[in-house]
Amino acid sequence: MWKPLLNVYQRYAAQKIFSRWSPDYDGEVAVLSYSAADKVAEATLRHLPESSVEDPLHIADIGIGTGLLAQQIWDAVPCLIAGLDFNEDMMSLCAQKEVAELLIKCDVGRDHWPLQEAAYDAVMASGLLEYLTPTMMQHFLNQSARILEQDGILVFSYIPSERKEDSFSIWNGRNGRFVRCEYEPDKLQAKVESCGFKILEHMPPFDGSVFADGSRFSYRLIAAQKI
Repeated sequence: MWKPLLNVYQRYAAQKIFSRWSPDYDGEVAVLSYSAADKVAEATLRHLPESSVEDPLHIADIGIGTGLLAQQIWDAVPCLIAGLDFNEDMMSLCAQKEVAELLIKCDVGRDHWPLQEAAYDAVMASGLLEYLTPTMMQHFLNQSARILEQDGILVFSYIPSERKEDSFSIWNGRNGRFVRCEYEPDKLQAKVESCGFKILEHMPPFDGSVFADGSRFSYRLIAAQKI
């Protein structure tokens, strides 16, 4: 009974947070030493096949936000980026950077992704899974597998649970409150593999952000290939 209510609350809370956060987002993530986008970009570039201007890669940035991750990939390799996000305020800022060929409003944890099946060389997501409940996370994996071509690459960050199971906590930030979803690493890796992927790397914990009081939280990263 509580799971559908959690899903509804989470989307409502996240929508409010990102609308409030959007004007200051790029500046604040720099101040907080936010590293997930950089790590996902590095891993994505490490595993991407070669491309050229004549034959660019097709990449989907899921939860593209203001385009911090997409910008790094667009600057590094010839590619066409499709960005999905559910917050119009964040997407309008991304549009100004002109790094995405397509920007589509989509609730990526619940809606069918309006992207062609088996058409993408890579799917990437930075700072997304902490907002996705287990049901939404499974939807993310299923949709990633659907749109990736054979041997396509999936790269995403997540917050690891310190327990032996997935866990949830209330996060109170300056821009609002949401349920932070943390995933048990071995179980998450098994879910990725069950969706038809082989693991290329499962990065050890790294600092996600460092706050003014010195506190910080950890991220991990999974890179996988569709088989």
